[in-house]
Amino acid sequence: MKTEIAIMREYATASAAERIMKAVQPDNRGVPDGTAIQMNVSGTSLLITITSTDPLPSFLRTVDDLLFCIQVAERASAGLK
Repeated sequence: MKTEIAIMREYATASAAERIMKAVQPDNRGVPDGTAIQMNVSGTSLLITITSTDPLPSFLRTVDDLLFCIQVAERASAGLK
């Protein structure tokens, strides 16, 4: 079974969205086999799509891990201002 989620995060500027995307991209390497993460910036939005053929608990852990990394990157970025 294939599971997919699309996540959109809005930022004040396109450069802020790019900064967050670049900060979490290294974390997307080494995802479980059968899982793919695609990220791109459109305007001020960071668009993330995660697809997986792994069991649902594994998929949810991947989503949770990515959201946590995004949250950390956002907090770090806010502290740089």
